Amino acid sequence: MNRLVEQLLCVARLDSLALDVSSPIDLHQVAEEVVGSMAHLAVSDCRTIALTGAHHPVLVTGNAAAIADALRNLIENALAHTAPGSEVIVDVGPEGAISVQDSGPGIPVEDRPHIFERFWRGKGVHASGAGLGLAIVMEIVRAHGASITVTDRPPRGARFDLRFRTA
Repeated sequence: MNRLVEQLLCVARLDSLALDVSSPIDLHQVAEEVVGSMAHLAVSDCRTIALTGAHHPVLVTGNAAAIADALRNLIENALAHTAPGSEVIVDVGPEGAISVQDSGPGIPVEDRPHIFERFWRGKGVHASGAGLGLAIVMEIVRAHGASITVTDRPPRGARFDLRFRTA
C-alpha cells in the first residue's frame, strides 16, 4: 500500500511540476546507489542483482533523483518477473545508456505499445502492482529528452534500454 501511494504521488508530481533536468549526473554512481539499495530486496526474493559495464563516471545531463526513481521501477519490475534463482543485470554504458535485463517471460511484442500506459496490466500478469511503475519511467524519460526501448533478452527475458544525453 505504501508503494502504491508513493507511486501515485510521484505521478502527480511529474504531472504538475517541471522537472529540472539540467544538472551533470554520474549515471554509474546513480546505478551503483540504486542497485546497492535494492540488493536486500533481490536476496529476500531469492534472486541476485548485478551492476556491470562502465566502472568509471558516465556523465549525463539530468535529475539524479528522477533517474534513480526510473531505475528503481525498472529493477522492481525485473525482480517481480524473473524466477527465483535468476539474476537481474543493470548495465551502464559509457555513452550515457543504462539497461535493465531479466530472465523472466519477456514482454509480448503486441503488449509493448501499452506497457507505459498508466494502470495498464498485461493479460495473465500475476505480479503485484498497480501498473504505474513503467508509466513513471516513461514520464521521467520524456522529461529528460531521453529514449527507452524494450527488446527480448535471449534466450529468455526482457531488456529495457534507457539513453540519456551525455553531459
